[in-house]
Amino acid sequence: MATPTDILSPLHFHTLLTSTPFLIADFYATWCPPCKTIAPFYNQLAQSHSQPGKIVFVKVNVDSNQELAAKYDVTAMPTFLVFRDGKRVEGGNGLVRGADVRGLKNAVEGCVEEAKKRAAQTQAPAAKADVRKEVESKGEEGKEEKTVSGNYGMTSGSGWRMKV
Repeated sequence: MATPTDILSPLHFHTLLTSTPFLIADFYATWCPPCKTIAPFYNQLAQSHSQPGKIVFVKVNVDSNQELAAKYDVTAMPTFLVFRDGKRVEGGNGLVRGADVRGLKNAVEGCVEEAKKRAAQTQAPAAKADVRKEVESKGEEGKEEKTVSGNYGMTSGSGWRMKV
């Protein structure tokens, strides 16, 4: 899949945040030993779980993006924040501080599960509509023309008579 996207500016972050249902951000510093320790695991999660247009992983260097770090109250590194539909997820798996492998994994898996549920909810009405269209089209196409066979003959009087 994909590696985490390095955030170059607050505008870059905002653009990704508003265009993706789920964004998982790693606020890190290059001089931070715990950041270096968990970075390979975060990269592995990004490669196995990122879904373009659905789940995006980003890395925010707090030294080059102090404005973003301040905006989201990042006071320790690494700090992992989860955003859903452009808003920070509060509590639970929305915030992981330090090199907490289990916490980070749970946060990512929570996003993946929710993305799957959303996809299923989106596909269910579409699938029902497809079935409905198919039934309707078969109803039109599948209608057999009914023919009548039998003996036809003229009788005296008013015209045609049919025997089935």
